[in-house]
Amino acid sequence: MKTITISMLLLLCAAAALNAQEYRGAEIGLWVSNQNDRETMLILGVREGATSGLDQALDEYELPPTPPNEIFDARVISTPGASQLGLGGLRDYRAPESTTEAFTITYTIAWQAGEGSDAILITWVAPYEGRITAMSIDGVDQAGESEWESQITQGQAIVRVTFNYMPLEFVATPPQLTFDIENRYDSPSADIQLVTKNDPVAAWTATCDASWLDVSPGSGSGDATLTVAVVNTDMPNDDYEAVIRLRSPVYPAQLDIPVMLSLAVGVDPTATPASPRLLGNYPNPFSEETAIHLQLGAAANSDATLRIYDALGRLVADLTGQLKAVSDAQHVRFHAAGLPPGLYSCRLDCADRTQTRSLVLLK
Repeated sequence: MKTITISMLLLLCAAAALNAQEYRGAEIGLWVSNQNDRETMLILGVREGATSGLDQALDEYELPPTPPNEIFDARVISTPGASQLGLGGLRDYRAPESTTEAFTITYTIAWQAGEGSDAILITWVAPYEGRITAMSIDGVDQAGESEWESQITQGQAIVRVTFNYMPLEFVATPPQLTFDIENRYDSPSADIQLVTKNDPVAAWTATCDASWLDVSPGSGSGDATLTVAVVNTDMPNDDYEAVIRLRSPVYPAQLDIPVMLSLAVGVDPTATPASPRLLGNYPNPFSEETAIHLQLGAAANSDATLRIYDALGRLVADLTGQLKAVSDAQHVRFHAAGLPPGLYSCRLDCADRTQTRSLVLLK
């Protein structure tokens, strides 16, 4: 039995997972192989706005007529009473049938193995991804399986896919945070467990509206642990409030997490730093992004630059455009996903003064 190229399968599955975040829907990819030298991926799924016919806006196109029996071919064809795909295609999207309970959609795939092959092998990623909860082929439940074989060299199969399309919800534990700081050398942090309910691969972003607070990572997909840290206490003694905002780039799901800070070791309310200060970054070391914290002080309205250099002194990022003309603390995000690991320098030039901090990028 010929094994499908694993690297290509993983690459296409990863691409499918990324593309799945660009629209509202869910899908499963089925590799159909003659176990000799030919294979085709068929996509079965749901998308908002799909019809029972061919939707070119969703990349559904009709294939040419089936070639002679000696030539390999695989396609999704019409399902009587459910879809009309003409001569068939590589994708079959339907409209979601419910947003309150699971639903099952029936698809039909057809194949011919071609010359030199006596069986067809269908494979998929297991366990199922995203909003897919079950799948059967010709009435046989495929739970726990990752392939299905047919000795029929020219035939069809009924594929039934069950979807959970209930609305995406963000659930955070704990639902709010409180920090009490009475020690100037204390930089507290706490973890929040994020669950993307009803869609285990849903994308999300996390942002914070306060310069004294940092949340990491700033984006991701699926369940995750968020680290929330107090990164600046150079403020007047007082009680402060902030909000961590969780948002979906695709669905209307959102969640706000309140954060309270009680500060007893701050600075004199009238004190304003006369000189700019580069306070460092958090986290450090970091893997993809970090937040650089600084104060421009009395030089807030002067020309200031914030740049990142590698170990050879080459400029790799200019963050000046993110600076705000304010005297109190602020932070600037540095995204380094495309840079090699190593030691970098952050340099703040402001009011004829230069300050540098070291950043360690790990992969």
